[in-house]
Amino acid sequence: MFETRKSPLTEILIVEDDDIIATLIERFLIQREYVVCAKVATGEDALYKAAEHLPDLVLMDINLAGKIDGITATKFITAIFHIPVIFLSGQDDETTLERATLAEPASFIIKPFNAKDLYSNIEIALHNDRILKRSKDYKGGKIRRIARAALSELDAYFILDKRGRIVFINPYGEHLLNVHRNDIILKPIGKYLTFYDTRQNTVFTDTFQDVIRESLVLGVRQHIAVKMSDNSFRHVVLQSTSIRDSENETIGMIVRMHMKTKSEI
Repeated sequence: MFETRKSPLTEILIVEDDDIIATLIERFLIQREYVVCAKVATGEDALYKAAEHLPDLVLMDINLAGKIDGITATKFITAIFHIPVIFLSGQDDETTLERATLAEPASFIIKPFNAKDLYSNIEIALHNDRILKRSKDYKGGKIRRIARAALSELDAYFILDKRGRIVFINPYGEHLLNVHRNDIILKPIGKYLTFYDTRQNTVFTDTFQDVIRESLVLGVRQHIAVKMSDNSFRHVVLQSTSIRDSENETIGMIVRMHMKTKSEI
C-alpha cells in the first residue's frame, strides 16, 4: 500500500546495541533502497547523529548500552528534531509500554520481527510524518535550526535535561572544556562551568539555577564571564531555549555560549 510512495533517498538512523541485530536491520533496509545514514549503540550517540544527519526516521532499541536509554533519547529527538522514531524492543511488559508511550514514538515493534513488519511500520510512520509536517499546526523549525547549528558554529552548545544534566555537547564545547562528550553525559553542567557576574564582581554559586534557568526568563545573558581551566575568566554571552514536548511540557533546554572576542567586550 505504501511502498510506491517511498523515496529511494529516505535516510534512516539505526540505534541498536546488538551488532547482529543492527546488521540484520541494515540489510533489510538496503534491500528496500533505504539509506542507512549511521548505526550507533547508545542514546547519546543517537542524539549526536540525529543532529549531524537529520534522518527521515530513527529505529530505536529501548534498552541500550550507554548512559541514555532509548526512551530518553527519543524524547529529545522528537522534541528537538521532529523526527519520527520507531521503537524496537524485546520487552512488552506494561511498565515498559507505559514509559515508551510517554516518549511518543511513531510505532512500537516487538522483537523478534521480520522484514515485512519493519517495512510496513516504516512506511506508515513516514506517511504520517509527511501529513503532520504539511499541516498548519506544525511548528518544528526554530529549535531544529538551533540544534543543527551546534555542529557548525564556533560557539559552545549544550543540551540539558530539566535537572541540568548534560545530554549533548557539541565539538566546540568539548574543545573548550577539554572533555570527551561521552565522559560528561548525565553529569551536572555546574561541574564544568562556573560563571562570574562582571557587574557585581561575584561568582554565581549555582550555574544551572542562577545563570542558565534565569536566562530562559531574562533572555540573553550579558555581563557574565566563564572560568577557564587556568582560573582566568573569559567574557561570554549565554542564551537558553526551552525544549518542549507535544504537550508543551519542558523536558530540557538548549544552551548556547558565545565566547566574546576583544572587540566585542
